[in-house]
Amino acid sequence: MSLPPRSSAAAAAGLSVALAVLSSIAHAQAPPRPESPWPIPARVGERALLESATPPALSRQRYDLPGLIDLAERSNPDTRAAWEGARAAAAAVGLVQSSYLPQLSLQAIGGFQRTPLAAPKDLVAEGYFISNTREVIPALAMKWLLFDFGQRDAKREAARAESFVANVNFTGTHQKIIFAVSQAYFELGAAHGRLRAAEAALRAALISQDAAKTQRAQGLATVVAVAQADRQVAQARYTVAQAEGALTIAHANLVATLGIPPDTEIEVADSSELAMPAIPSENVSSAIREAMTQRPDIIAALGAVDAAEASLKAERRAYYPTISLGAQVFQNAGSVSSDGKPYSSIDKTGEGVLLSFSVPIFDGGERSSRVSAALANVRAVEAQLDATRDAAATQVVKSYNTLTTSLAQYEAACAVGAAAHTAYEAALRSYKAGVGTYTDLATEENAVAQAENQIEDARAAAHTAAAGLAFAMGSIHTMPREASP
Repeated sequence: MSLPPRSSAAAAAGLSVALAVLSSIAHAQAPPRPESPWPIPARVGERALLESATPPALSRQRYDLPGLIDLAERSNPDTRAAWEGARAAAAAVGLVQSSYLPQLSLQAIGGFQRTPLAAPKDLVAEGYFISNTREVIPALAMKWLLFDFGQRDAKREAARAESFVANVNFTGTHQKIIFAVSQAYFELGAAHGRLRAAEAALRAALISQDAAKTQRAQGLATVVAVAQADRQVAQARYTVAQAEGALTIAHANLVATLGIPPDTEIEVADSSELAMPAIPSENVSSAIREAMTQRPDIIAALGAVDAAEASLKAERRAYYPTISLGAQVFQNAGSVSSDGKPYSSIDKTGEGVLLSFSVPIFDGGERSSRVSAALANVRAVEAQLDATRDAAATQVVKSYNTLTTSLAQYEAACAVGAAAHTAYEAALRSYKAGVGTYTDLATEENAVAQAENQIEDARAAAHTAAAGLAFAMGSIHTMPREASP
Protein backbone atom coordinates (compact mmCIF):
# COMPACT_ATOMS: atom_id res chain seq x y z
CA MET A 1 0.00 0.00 0.00
CA SER A 2 1.48 3.40 -0.97
CA LEU A 3 1.60 6.33 1.44
CA PRO A 4 -0.34 9.52 0.80
CA PRO A 5 1.74 12.31 -0.78
CA ARG A 6 1.90 14.30 2.46
CA SER A 7 3.02 11.26 4.42
CA SER A 8 5.68 10.48 1.80
CA ALA A 9 7.06 14.01 2.02
CA ALA A 10 7.17 13.85 5.80
CA ALA A 11 8.95 10.53 5.70
CA ALA A 12 11.50 11.87 3.19
CA ALA A 13 12.13 14.92 5.35
CA GLY A 14 12.59 12.76 8.42
CA LEU A 15 15.04 10.53 6.57
CA SER A 16 17.04 13.57 5.43
CA VAL A 17 17.24 14.90 8.96
CA ALA A 18 18.35 11.49 10.27
CA LEU A 19 21.07 11.23 7.60
CA ALA A 20 22.26 14.75 8.38
CA VAL A 21 22.49 13.94 12.09
CA LEU A 22 24.40 10.72 11.41
CA SER A 23 26.76 12.55 9.06
CA SER A 24 27.32 15.26 11.67
CA ILE A 25 28.13 12.64 14.29
CA ALA A 26 30.52 10.84 11.94
CA HIS A 27 32.46 14.01 11.18
CA ALA A 28 32.16 15.71 14.56
CA GLN A 29 35.76 14.92 15.49
CA ALA A 30 37.35 15.65 12.10
CA PRO A 31 39.28 18.93 11.56
CA PRO A 32 37.13 21.39 9.58
CA ARG A 33 39.87 22.44 7.11
CA PRO A 34 43.10 20.84 5.89
CA GLU A 35 45.17 24.02 6.01
CA SER A 36 44.84 24.71 9.74
CA PRO A 37 45.54 22.50 12.81
CA TRP A 38 42.76 21.19 14.95
CA PRO A 39 42.66 22.95 18.35
CA ILE A 40 43.03 20.48 21.18
CA PRO A 41 40.35 21.08 23.83
CA ALA A 42 41.65 22.45 27.10
CA ARG A 43 39.81 19.78 29.07
CA VAL A 44 41.93 17.12 27.38
CA GLY A 45 45.13 18.75 28.56
CA GLU A 46 43.71 19.12 32.06
CA ARG A 47 42.78 15.44 32.09
CA ALA A 48 46.26 14.45 30.89
CA LEU A 49 47.76 16.48 33.73
CA LEU A 50 45.44 14.99 36.33
CA GLU A 51 46.06 11.44 35.13
CA SER A 52 49.83 11.82 34.86
CA ALA A 53 51.88 9.52 37.04
CA THR A 54 52.70 10.84 40.49
CA PRO A 55 56.48 11.26 40.78
CA PRO A 56 58.11 9.10 43.44
CA ALA A 57 59.19 10.69 46.68
CA LEU A 58 62.97 11.00 46.54
CA SER A 59 65.02 10.93 49.66
CA ARG A 60 67.63 13.65 50.14
CA GLN A 61 70.65 11.50 49.46
CA ARG A 62 73.55 11.20 47.11
CA TYR A 63 72.62 8.42 44.71
CA ASP A 64 75.29 5.96 43.66
CA LEU A 65 74.79 3.42 40.88
CA PRO A 66 72.93 0.81 43.00
CA GLY A 67 70.66 3.55 44.34
CA LEU A 68 69.94 4.82 40.83
CA ILE A 69 69.16 1.31 39.63
CA ASP A 70 66.77 0.77 42.53
CA LEU A 71 65.09 4.09 41.78
CA ALA A 72 64.72 3.24 38.09
CA GLU A 73 63.26 -0.20 38.81
CA ARG A 74 60.62 1.44 41.00
CA SER A 75 59.91 4.42 38.74
CA ASN A 76 60.43 3.42 35.12
CA PRO A 77 57.07 2.69 33.44
CA ASP A 78 58.65 -0.12 31.40
CA THR A 79 58.90 -2.28 34.53
CA ARG A 80 55.25 -1.71 35.37
CA ALA A 81 54.19 -2.52 31.81
CA ALA A 82 56.22 -5.75 31.83
CA TRP A 83 54.83 -6.65 35.26
CA GLU A 84 51.26 -6.18 34.10
CA GLY A 85 52.04 -8.29 31.04
CA ALA A 86 53.29 -11.08 33.29
CA ARG A 87 50.14 -10.83 35.40
CA ALA A 88 47.94 -11.01 32.29
CA ALA A 89 49.79 -14.13 31.13
CA ALA A 90 49.31 -15.72 34.56
CA ALA A 91 45.60 -14.92 34.37
CA ALA A 92 45.49 -16.65 30.98
CA VAL A 93 46.70 -19.84 32.68
CA GLY A 94 43.82 -19.58 35.14
CA LEU A 95 41.45 -19.05 32.24
CA VAL A 96 42.48 -22.36 30.67
CA GLN A 97 42.34 -24.17 33.99
CA SER A 98 38.76 -23.01 34.48
CA SER A 99 37.73 -25.08 31.45
CA TYR A 100 38.34 -28.25 33.50
CA LEU A 101 35.55 -27.33 35.92
CA PRO A 102 31.79 -27.36 35.33
CA GLN A 103 30.18 -24.11 34.28
CA LEU A 104 27.09 -23.12 36.29
CA SER A 105 24.63 -20.47 35.25
CA LEU A 106 21.36 -19.14 36.62
CA GLN A 107 18.82 -18.65 33.85
CA ALA A 108 15.26 -17.42 33.72
CA ILE A 109 12.70 -17.03 30.98
CA GLY A 110 9.25 -15.61 31.29
CA GLY A 111 6.55 -13.89 29.34
CA PHE A 112 3.13 -14.02 27.74
CA GLN A 113 2.19 -15.67 24.46
CA ARG A 114 -1.10 -15.63 22.51
CA THR A 115 -1.20 -18.50 20.02
CA PRO A 116 -3.96 -19.34 17.50
CA LEU A 117 -4.10 -23.12 17.08
CA ALA A 118 -5.94 -25.13 14.45
CA ALA A 119 -8.70 -27.49 15.60
CA PRO A 120 -11.18 -29.80 13.84
CA LYS A 121 -14.43 -28.03 13.00
CA ASP A 122 -16.47 -30.85 14.44
CA LEU A 123 -14.92 -29.87 17.78
CA VAL A 124 -14.57 -26.09 17.29
CA ALA A 125 -16.90 -24.41 14.85
CA GLU A 126 -14.41 -21.73 13.90
CA GLY A 127 -11.73 -24.32 13.08
CA TYR A 128 -9.23 -22.82 15.56
CA PHE A 129 -8.93 -21.76 19.15
CA ILE A 130 -6.78 -19.20 21.00
CA SER A 131 -4.34 -20.35 23.64
CA ASN A 132 -3.02 -17.74 26.11
CA THR A 133 0.09 -18.75 28.05
CA ARG A 134 1.75 -16.97 30.98
CA GLU A 135 4.95 -18.59 32.22
CA VAL A 136 8.09 -18.02 34.28
CA ILE A 137 10.82 -20.69 34.26
CA PRO A 138 13.89 -20.04 36.45
CA ALA A 139 16.60 -22.67 35.98
CA LEU A 140 20.03 -23.66 37.24
CA ALA A 141 22.06 -25.05 34.34
CA MET A 142 25.38 -26.86 34.28
CA LYS A 143 27.75 -27.59 31.39
CA TRP A 144 30.83 -29.76 31.88
CA LEU A 145 33.31 -30.81 29.25
CA LEU A 146 34.40 -34.24 30.42
CA PHE A 147 36.86 -35.41 27.79
CA ASP A 148 38.49 -33.80 24.74
CA PHE A 149 41.50 -36.04 23.98
CA GLY A 150 44.03 -33.63 25.53
CA GLN A 151 43.05 -30.40 23.81
CA ARG A 152 42.69 -28.53 27.08
CA ASP A 153 45.92 -30.05 28.36
CA ALA A 154 47.75 -28.67 25.33
CA LYS A 155 46.17 -25.24 25.75
CA ARG A 156 47.14 -25.20 29.42
CA GLU A 157 50.69 -26.17 28.49
CA ALA A 158 50.82 -23.34 25.96
CA ALA A 159 49.43 -20.84 28.47
CA ARG A 160 51.98 -21.88 31.08
CA ALA A 161 54.79 -21.51 28.55
CA GLU A 162 53.55 -18.05 27.58
CA SER A 163 53.36 -17.08 31.25
CA PHE A 164 56.93 -18.29 31.67
CA VAL A 165 57.97 -16.16 28.68
CA ALA A 166 56.24 -13.11 30.18
CA ASN A 167 58.04 -13.63 33.49
CA VAL A 168 61.40 -13.97 31.73
CA ASN A 169 60.69 -10.86 29.67
CA PHE A 170 59.93 -9.05 32.92
CA THR A 171 63.40 -9.97 34.15
CA GLY A 172 64.82 -8.93 30.78
CA THR A 173 63.14 -5.55 31.10
CA HIS A 174 64.83 -5.03 34.44
CA GLN A 175 68.19 -5.94 32.93
CA LYS A 176 67.67 -3.51 30.05
CA ILE A 177 66.85 -0.75 32.51
CA ILE A 178 69.89 -1.58 34.63
CA PHE A 179 72.11 -1.42 31.55
CA ALA A 180 70.56 1.82 30.34
CA VAL A 181 71.00 3.43 33.77
CA SER A 182 74.59 2.18 33.95
CA GLN A 183 75.37 3.65 30.54
CA ALA A 184 73.84 7.00 31.45
CA TYR A 185 75.58 7.00 34.83
CA PHE A 186 79.03 6.36 33.38
CA GLU A 187 78.44 8.89 30.62
CA LEU A 188 77.62 11.40 33.35
CA GLY A 189 80.88 10.42 35.07
CA ALA A 190 82.76 10.98 31.82
CA ALA A 191 81.15 14.42 31.52
CA HIS A 192 82.29 15.21 35.07
CA GLY A 193 85.78 14.06 34.15
CA ARG A 194 85.87 16.19 30.99
CA LEU A 195 84.81 19.20 33.04
CA ARG A 196 87.57 18.52 35.55
CA ALA A 197 90.07 18.20 32.72
CA ALA A 198 88.80 21.44 31.15
CA GLU A 199 89.09 23.28 34.47
CA ALA A 200 92.60 21.92 34.97
CA ALA A 201 93.51 23.05 31.46
CA LEU A 202 92.16 26.51 32.28
CA ARG A 203 94.28 26.68 35.41
CA ALA A 204 97.33 25.63 33.43
CA ALA A 205 96.53 28.24 30.76
CA LEU A 206 96.27 30.95 33.41
CA ILE A 207 99.63 29.90 34.86
CA SER A 208 101.18 30.00 31.38
CA GLN A 209 99.55 33.39 30.76
CA ASP A 210 101.08 34.79 33.96
CA ALA A 211 104.43 33.39 32.96
CA ALA A 212 104.18 34.98 29.50
CA LYS A 213 103.25 38.37 30.96
CA THR A 214 106.13 38.16 33.44
CA GLN A 215 108.56 37.31 30.66
CA ARG A 216 107.19 40.16 28.57
CA ALA A 217 107.63 42.59 31.46
CA GLN A 218 111.27 41.49 31.72
CA GLY A 219 111.74 41.86 27.98
CA LEU A 220 112.21 38.14 27.49
CA ALA A 221 108.95 37.49 25.59
CA THR A 222 107.28 39.03 22.59
CA VAL A 223 103.83 40.49 22.19
CA VAL A 224 102.99 37.46 20.07
CA ALA A 225 103.71 35.11 22.99
CA VAL A 226 101.40 37.11 25.27
CA ALA A 227 98.69 37.09 22.60
CA GLN A 228 99.09 33.34 22.23
CA ALA A 229 98.75 32.94 26.00
CA ASP A 230 95.56 35.04 25.94
CA ARG A 231 94.22 32.86 23.15
CA GLN A 232 94.99 29.73 25.15
CA VAL A 233 93.06 31.12 28.13
CA ALA A 234 90.09 32.08 25.97
CA GLN A 235 90.05 28.65 24.36
CA ALA A 236 90.24 27.00 27.78
CA ARG A 237 87.27 29.06 29.01
CA TYR A 238 85.29 28.00 25.95
CA THR A 239 86.15 24.36 26.61
CA VAL A 240 84.98 24.73 30.22
CA ALA A 241 81.66 26.20 29.10
CA GLN A 242 81.28 23.41 26.54
CA ALA A 243 82.00 20.77 29.19
CA GLU A 244 79.48 22.35 31.56
CA GLY A 245 76.80 22.14 28.86
CA ALA A 246 77.65 18.51 28.14
CA LEU A 247 77.43 17.76 31.86
CA THR A 248 73.94 19.27 32.02
CA ILE A 249 72.81 17.20 29.06
CA ALA A 250 74.31 14.00 30.51
CA HIS A 251 72.52 14.64 33.81
CA ALA A 252 69.22 15.16 31.97
CA ASN A 253 69.75 11.94 30.03
CA LEU A 254 70.28 10.03 33.28
CA VAL A 255 67.11 11.47 34.81
CA ALA A 256 65.16 10.51 31.70
CA THR A 257 66.50 6.95 31.92
CA LEU A 258 65.30 6.70 35.51
CA GLY A 259 61.72 7.34 34.45
CA ILE A 260 61.21 10.30 36.80
CA PRO A 261 60.09 13.83 35.80
CA PRO A 262 62.86 15.64 33.90
CA ASP A 263 62.79 18.61 36.25
CA THR A 264 63.58 16.43 39.28
CA GLU A 265 66.60 17.57 41.24
CA ILE A 266 68.81 14.65 42.18
CA GLU A 267 72.40 14.48 43.44
CA VAL A 268 74.49 11.75 41.81
CA ALA A 269 77.78 10.33 43.04
CA ASP A 270 80.68 10.67 40.62
CA SER A 271 81.60 7.39 38.92
CA SER A 272 85.31 8.29 39.19
CA GLU A 273 85.04 7.20 42.82
CA LEU A 274 84.52 3.60 41.65
CA ALA A 275 87.44 1.24 41.25
CA MET A 276 88.17 0.16 37.72
CA PRO A 277 86.49 -3.07 36.59
CA ALA A 278 88.60 -6.22 36.54
CA ILE A 279 89.74 -8.11 33.50
CA PRO A 280 87.25 -10.95 32.81
CA SER A 281 88.29 -14.11 34.57
CA GLU A 282 86.69 -16.38 31.97
CA ASN A 283 87.61 -16.66 28.32
CA VAL A 284 85.27 -15.74 25.49
CA SER A 285 83.99 -19.30 25.03
CA SER A 286 83.08 -19.57 28.71
CA ALA A 287 81.32 -16.22 28.57
CA ILE A 288 79.29 -17.36 25.57
CA ARG A 289 78.27 -20.59 27.30
CA GLU A 290 77.22 -18.62 30.37
CA ALA A 291 75.15 -16.29 28.20
CA MET A 292 73.37 -19.25 26.61
CA THR A 293 72.20 -20.42 30.03
CA GLN A 294 71.02 -17.17 31.59
CA ARG A 295 70.23 -14.49 28.99
CA PRO A 296 66.52 -13.62 29.30
CA ASP A 297 66.01 -13.28 25.54
CA ILE A 298 67.36 -16.79 24.92
CA ILE A 299 65.33 -18.29 27.77
CA ALA A 300 62.24 -16.44 26.52
CA ALA A 301 62.85 -17.73 22.99
CA LEU A 302 63.00 -21.28 24.36
CA GLY A 303 59.72 -20.68 26.16
CA ALA A 304 58.20 -19.33 22.94
CA VAL A 305 59.15 -22.59 21.20
CA ASP A 306 57.44 -24.56 23.97
CA ALA A 307 54.33 -22.41 23.69
CA ALA A 308 54.21 -22.77 19.91
CA GLU A 309 54.59 -26.55 20.09
CA ALA A 310 51.82 -26.79 22.68
CA SER A 311 49.55 -24.62 20.52
CA LEU A 312 50.24 -26.90 17.56
CA LYS A 313 49.31 -29.90 19.70
CA ALA A 314 46.05 -28.21 20.74
CA GLU A 315 45.12 -27.47 17.12
CA ARG A 316 45.73 -31.09 16.13
CA ARG A 317 43.53 -32.26 19.01
CA ALA A 318 40.64 -30.34 17.41
CA TYR A 319 40.15 -33.32 15.06
CA TYR A 320 39.13 -35.55 17.98
CA PRO A 321 35.61 -35.84 19.49
CA THR A 322 34.47 -34.30 22.75
CA ILE A 323 32.24 -35.66 25.48
CA SER A 324 30.20 -33.23 27.56
CA LEU A 325 27.68 -33.42 30.36
CA GLY A 326 24.75 -31.06 30.68
CA ALA A 327 22.26 -30.81 33.52
CA GLN A 328 19.41 -28.50 34.37
CA VAL A 329 17.07 -27.99 37.30
CA PHE A 330 14.15 -25.65 36.67
CA GLN A 331 10.84 -24.50 38.12
CA ASN A 332 7.89 -24.22 35.75
CA ALA A 333 5.51 -21.59 37.13
CA GLY A 334 2.85 -20.75 34.56
CA SER A 335 -0.72 -20.91 33.42
CA VAL A 336 -2.64 -21.48 30.18
CA SER A 337 -6.09 -20.51 28.97
CA SER A 338 -7.92 -21.59 25.82
CA ASP A 339 -10.65 -19.46 24.19
CA GLY A 340 -11.07 -17.29 27.27
CA LYS A 341 -11.72 -20.16 29.62
CA PRO A 342 -10.27 -20.01 33.15
CA TYR A 343 -6.52 -20.39 33.42
CA SER A 344 -4.99 -23.70 34.43
CA SER A 345 -1.87 -23.21 36.53
CA ILE A 346 1.29 -25.22 37.21
CA ASP A 347 4.16 -24.72 39.65
CA LYS A 348 6.36 -27.81 39.43
CA THR A 349 10.05 -28.63 39.46
CA GLY A 350 11.71 -30.27 36.47
CA GLU A 351 15.20 -31.54 35.80
CA GLY A 352 17.25 -33.04 33.02
CA VAL A 353 20.64 -34.66 32.48
CA LEU A 354 22.17 -34.97 29.00
CA LEU A 355 25.38 -36.62 27.88
CA SER A 356 26.57 -35.30 24.51
CA PHE A 357 29.12 -36.75 22.11
CA SER A 358 30.40 -34.51 19.32
CA VAL A 359 32.60 -35.58 16.40
CA PRO A 360 33.82 -32.89 13.98
CA ILE A 361 33.43 -34.09 10.39
CA PHE A 362 33.70 -31.13 8.03
CA ASP A 363 34.51 -27.49 8.68
CA GLY A 364 35.59 -26.21 5.28
CA GLY A 365 39.30 -26.61 6.05
CA GLU A 366 39.32 -24.37 9.13
CA ARG A 367 41.14 -26.89 11.34
CA SER A 368 43.62 -27.73 8.62
CA SER A 369 44.44 -24.05 8.17
CA ARG A 370 44.86 -23.60 11.91
CA VAL A 371 47.25 -26.56 12.08
CA SER A 372 49.26 -25.19 9.15
CA ALA A 373 49.50 -21.78 10.79
CA ALA A 374 50.54 -23.30 14.12
CA LEU A 375 53.18 -25.45 12.41
CA ALA A 376 54.56 -22.40 10.60
CA ASN A 377 54.66 -20.54 13.89
CA VAL A 378 56.70 -23.37 15.46
CA ARG A 379 59.24 -23.15 12.66
CA ALA A 380 59.34 -19.36 12.93
CA VAL A 381 60.04 -19.32 16.67
CA GLU A 382 62.67 -22.04 16.25
CA ALA A 383 64.41 -19.86 13.66
CA GLN A 384 64.06 -16.88 16.00
CA LEU A 385 65.72 -18.91 18.75
CA ASP A 386 68.68 -19.64 16.48
CA ALA A 387 68.92 -15.97 15.52
CA THR A 388 68.78 -14.92 19.17
CA ARG A 389 71.57 -17.31 20.08
CA ASP A 390 73.76 -16.06 17.23
CA ALA A 391 73.11 -12.43 18.13
CA ALA A 392 73.87 -13.14 21.79
CA ALA A 393 77.17 -14.84 20.97
CA THR A 394 78.17 -11.94 18.74
CA GLN A 395 77.26 -9.43 21.44
CA VAL A 396 79.29 -11.32 24.04
CA VAL A 397 82.37 -11.40 21.80
CA LYS A 398 82.09 -7.69 21.01
CA SER A 399 81.50 -6.74 24.65
CA TYR A 400 84.35 -8.95 25.84
CA ASN A 401 86.80 -7.42 23.37
CA THR A 402 85.54 -3.92 24.11
CA LEU A 403 86.17 -4.40 27.83
CA THR A 404 89.70 -5.75 27.42
CA THR A 405 90.51 -3.01 24.91
CA SER A 406 89.06 -0.29 27.16
CA LEU A 407 91.12 -1.46 30.12
CA ALA A 408 94.27 -1.46 27.99
CA GLN A 409 93.41 2.01 26.69
CA TYR A 410 92.93 3.26 30.24
CA GLU A 411 96.36 2.03 31.30
CA ALA A 412 97.90 3.59 28.21
CA ALA A 413 96.04 6.86 28.80
CA CYS A 414 97.30 7.00 32.38
CA ALA A 415 100.86 6.50 31.15
CA VAL A 416 100.38 9.22 28.53
CA GLY A 417 98.93 11.52 31.19
CA ALA A 418 101.86 11.01 33.54
CA ALA A 419 104.34 11.68 30.74
CA ALA A 420 102.39 14.74 29.59
CA HIS A 421 102.40 16.24 33.10
CA THR A 422 106.14 15.67 33.40
CA ALA A 423 106.79 17.26 30.03
CA TYR A 424 104.53 20.22 30.84
CA GLU A 425 106.20 20.92 34.16
CA ALA A 426 109.62 20.77 32.50
CA ALA A 427 108.49 23.11 29.70
CA LEU A 428 107.03 25.55 32.26
CA ARG A 429 110.29 25.61 34.25
CA SER A 430 112.30 26.09 31.09
CA TYR A 431 110.08 28.91 29.89
CA LYS A 432 110.22 30.71 33.23
CA ALA A 433 114.02 30.33 33.18
CA GLY A 434 114.13 31.93 29.76
CA VAL A 435 115.54 28.92 27.94
CA GLY A 436 112.28 27.62 26.46
CA THR A 437 109.70 28.99 24.01
CA TYR A 438 106.07 29.65 24.62
CA THR A 439 105.24 27.46 21.63
CA ASP A 440 106.79 24.47 23.42
CA LEU A 441 104.92 25.37 26.61
CA ALA A 442 101.58 25.66 24.80
CA THR A 443 102.18 22.37 23.02
CA GLU A 444 102.80 20.54 26.30
CA GLU A 445 99.85 22.33 27.90
CA ASN A 446 97.53 21.07 25.14
CA ALA A 447 99.01 17.59 25.46
CA VAL A 448 98.11 17.52 29.17
CA ALA A 449 94.52 18.57 28.44
CA GLN A 450 94.21 15.95 25.73
CA ALA A 451 95.67 13.23 27.98
CA GLU A 452 93.27 14.09 30.81
CA ASN A 453 90.31 13.82 28.45
CA GLN A 454 91.59 10.48 27.20
CA ILE A 455 91.86 9.20 30.76
CA GLU A 456 88.30 10.20 31.61
CA ASP A 457 86.91 8.79 28.35
CA ALA A 458 88.80 5.53 28.83
CA ARG A 459 87.58 5.25 32.43
CA ALA A 460 83.94 5.69 31.40
CA ALA A 461 84.38 3.36 28.43
CA ALA A 462 85.80 0.61 30.66
CA HIS A 463 82.94 0.85 33.15
CA THR A 464 80.37 0.93 30.34
CA ALA A 465 82.06 -2.04 28.67
CA ALA A 466 81.95 -4.01 31.93
CA ALA A 467 78.22 -3.31 32.22
CA GLY A 468 77.81 -4.21 28.55
CA LEU A 469 79.54 -7.57 29.03
CA ALA A 470 77.39 -8.32 32.07
CA PHE A 471 74.30 -7.40 30.06
CA ALA A 472 75.42 -9.56 27.12
CA MET A 473 75.95 -12.51 29.47
CA GLY A 474 72.60 -11.98 31.20
CA SER A 475 74.19 -11.30 34.59
CA ILE A 476 73.84 -7.54 34.83
CA HIS A 477 71.55 -7.94 37.86
CA THR A 478 74.80 -8.38 39.79
CA MET A 479 77.26 -5.51 40.08
CA PRO A 480 80.36 -5.76 37.87
CA ARG A 481 83.43 -7.06 39.65
CA GLU A 482 85.97 -4.43 40.60
CA ALA A 483 89.71 -4.75 40.27
CA SER A 484 91.61 -5.56 43.43
CA PRO A 485 93.21 -2.45 44.94
